Amino acid sequence: MIDIAIIGTNGEEFAYGSCPSGMTFFEQAEMVMGFVRLRFAGQASVSYRNLEDGRDPELAERVRSGALDLPLVLFNGEVRFEGDIPWQDIQRELKQAAQA
Repeated sequence: MIDIAIIGTNGEEFAYGSCPSGMTFFEQAEMVMGFVRLRFAGQASVSYRNLEDGRDPELAERVRSGALDLPLVLFNGEVRFEGDIPWQDIQRELKQAAQA
């Protein structure tokens, strides 16, 4: 099973990168969660985490230092995307993993 974690802060910041409608990071994460439940149930799970909750101190430091941009998308604990929640790219990677 692929564990996808989307990391932002309190979920209220707006993500303008791939979503011109001005959805928040959390709203985009909910969209990805719904898609994964429908399309990849049993093969992947998605969660949203607040970077400020202390669970990811190393990532928090990298964000504070400017080395990474929020939001982060992790696949099984590894940063796969940063600065955006590219749901089409996430979908493509999940399809490839399902076929492997």
